[in-house]
Amino acid sequence: MNIVNKSDFIASIVLFLTGIIFYFIIIPQEIIPEDDAVIGPDLLPNICIILITFLSILLFFKSISKVEFKVTIDTKKTDSSILDSSTILNIRNDFSSIEIKRVFFLLLTILISILLFIYLDVLVASFFLIVGSCIVCGLRKIWVIIALSTSLISLAYFLLYKVLGTAIG
Repeated sequence: MNIVNKSDFIASIVLFLTGIIFYFIIIPQEIIPEDDAVIGPDLLPNICIILITFLSILLFFKSISKVEFKVTIDTKKTDSSILDSSTILNIRNDFSSIEIKRVFFLLLTILISILLFIYLDVLVASFFLIVGSCIVCGLRKIWVIIALSTSLISLAYFLLYKVLGTAIG
């Protein structure tokens, strides 16, 4: 087994284990099914966890490769960097400061949206999460941000209230 992208490989294993833990331990303990409910309250979380676990399996298979790379070593060059796998595959090993800042601000956006969800309202928290994530990730066109946030919130409302017949909050 040849690992092509180590970060994808580790992320796929972590997501798979998280999905298994959520599906078999956390969701059954936290969500109590009602006897008279047509659709159980654990349906949507179970669907999401199954989807995440399936995607983590796909990421796992994407991160490994069965192809062996042949390296031709020039006899004139005895530099050890020739044998480094990151130079063979052209993979970066370091992160730029802007990437680290974006991850930090994205985590801060998620934390603030969780606090808004707890203390204010679901609509305010979801709107802040979508708009904040768009801005942090570099989307600057205001009409795209408004269209994206409006459509995502409308689709979530339609799915949860009209299709599934449940309510949030």
